[in-house]
Amino acid sequence: MEMKFLGLKYTKISVKKNPNFDGKITMNQNIKINSIEDYKQLDRKEESIKVSYKFEVSYGDLGNIELEGILFLAMDSKLQKQILKDFESKKADTEENVLIMNLIIQKSSIKAMELEEEMNLPIHVKLPSLQFKK
Repeated sequence: MEMKFLGLKYTKISVKKNPNFDGKITMNQNIKINSIEDYKQLDRKEESIKVSYKFEVSYGDLGNIELEGILFLAMDSKLQKQILKDFESKKADTEENVLIMNLIIQKSSIKAMELEEEMNLPIHVKLPSLQFKK
């Protein structure tokens, strides 16, 4: 099974921060795939799909980040048909779906981290750190 990342286009970027927040920070992430559709490209022989999604990081009363976008992926026709069929039948527990979700997490997390830095919001993922060995 081989999927190629072709590109990503954001359709909505929203960041809200409550400047008067004075409480305990809670963080939740949510990812939703809105649609998966056939995508025709004139200059490619392989089949493609476009995946419309929403990625959200909620900080409770402190604020939130919402990213909506379209992910473009290329693959062979057999895999494309299977992915489209699985999405229509709402079958989410497939290897292909996990790959798509991981790609959404990777791409959106990078953008979310940029926005978190700009808005002085907590980073939503644990970053690697070094430990001093005594």
